[in-house]
Amino acid sequence: MTPVILLTDGYIANGSAPWKIKSIDDMPEIKNNIIKEKKPNWHPYDRDEKTLARTWAIPGTPGLEHRIGGLEKDKVTGNVSYVPENHEYMTKIRAEKIKRVENCIPEIKPEYAQEGDLLVIGWGGTYGTLHSAVKQLYDEYGYKNVGYAHFNYINPLPKNTKELLSKYKKILVCELNNGQFANVLRMNFTGIEFLQFNKIQGLPFGNTELVQKFKQLID
Repeated sequence: MTPVILLTDGYIANGSAPWKIKSIDDMPEIKNNIIKEKKPNWHPYDRDEKTLARTWAIPGTPGLEHRIGGLEKDKVTGNVSYVPENHEYMTKIRAEKIKRVENCIPEIKPEYAQEGDLLVIGWGGTYGTLHSAVKQLYDEYGYKNVGYAHFNYINPLPKNTKELLSKYKKILVCELNNGQFANVLRMNFTGIEFLQFNKIQGLPFGNTELVQKFKQLID
């Protein structure tokens, strides 16, 4: 009952790779909150106390008709509302509903060092190169104090993100852009310094440049 947006980068969008499509029988069930008959004291904007999700009535269901459209509705009746206080309430409740998705997503788990001098952070199509560079640093050069965390969820972030960040002396966010995710992290975790390594050339990170950057920060 929340919008889902997939974010990725230009390099992965222009690439190609084969993968096996799962059988529908192997996929988790997609559940919905459709209500099929009117219950006593039902209102279009009744919400589940745990998830804040509403029930959905298919348009035209007898006894469950209500207005649908782009105009903001009253928090209970579903009628179009121009009340300033209702607008404030609806804005906050929608944000809280998104935040509660964190209860349904996995916690972030770092690879290699679980705590130490440097945590490398990536997201999107950077996984391969960042993982390879940290692995080389860890296995070949003996830097056992470097961890790598790849974020698959950005809004909301995993519930244990702050706990993870607190375990490393330095945090480096590597992005194939000008630092959008680094800014998201700063917005959510004030008081923590996020270093950046950015590349905006339409090319992926190179293993050599990453290893060099990681060594520089540690040494």
